[in-house]
Amino acid sequence: MTGLLFSLWVGASALAAPRPLSVAPGQSALVFALSAVNEEVATQAVNKVQVSLSDFAGVMPSFPRAAVVVHFFDATKPASDLKVLNRIQRKYASRGVQVLALAERAPSLGALADQVGALKLDFPVLRDVDQVVMGRYGVSELPLTLVIEGNGNLFAIGQPQGESMEKGIEAEITPLLKR
Repeated sequence: MTGLLFSLWVGASALAAPRPLSVAPGQSALVFALSAVNEEVATQAVNKVQVSLSDFAGVMPSFPRAAVVVHFFDATKPASDLKVLNRIQRKYASRGVQVLALAERAPSLGALADQVGALKLDFPVLRDVDQVVMGRYGVSELPLTLVIEGNGNLFAIGQPQGESMEKGIEAEITPLLKR
């Protein structure tokens, strides 16, 4: 890791993770495909409403990125982290960063769509209805943020919130943008 270090980030420096996941930094991220709540944004990003991690990272992605920020969040809680992620998407999209948010525990599609629509987000919000992706990754605590390299490998894992979130993510994506 470079830049500001946060105790809740685990990256190339191999600090202890808050809780073990199914994958660790340096390993291939697990591919997923989910339907977007904000279909218009997804269509602008990948020309379809179902978004896959492999659209942006891994072997021969259709829309290659230097880094993909995947954020698992509890849709029943306030969405302040989504606003931070939107700033990151706006600031770094032209440099090859893509943000994806996976809504867990969403009360209903309508309520989630209203919440996402009100925020006017510039990145796809995906609904993990049965928490399949969350389960495959072994996510037990929300929120959780992953930074994935363009080659599809997991680069960093963290649970920053509030003020530390933006600085923490920026510290992790910066070295990937220099490659």
